[in-house]
Amino acid sequence: METVFYILAKSVEILLSLITFSMFMRVLLQFFVDVTESRLYAIALMISEPVVIPFRLLLAKLNVAQDTPIDIPFMLAYCFVGILLPMFLPII
Repeated sequence: METVFYILAKSVEILLSLITFSMFMRVLLQFFVDVTESRLYAIALMISEPVVIPFRLLLAKLNVAQDTPIDIPFMLAYCFVGILLPMFLPII
């Protein structure tokens, strides 16, 4: 049973690390690459956007941060994943 929990915790840790990395790459690529034609950016967007969408919907429903040039839902999602990731590290 301990092995099952280990495998589950390790899988969640890898998934959260992949999401964090794709979010980081998404921000970085916007500065250096034409994002309309970049396949790497499209992959990073595919991985990270399902995490960001709930925050976009929540803030849109609350009418918060609609007119700001900063992507607040993206930052909240990044912080949320950053908070979740260390929760799985002590288990391993």
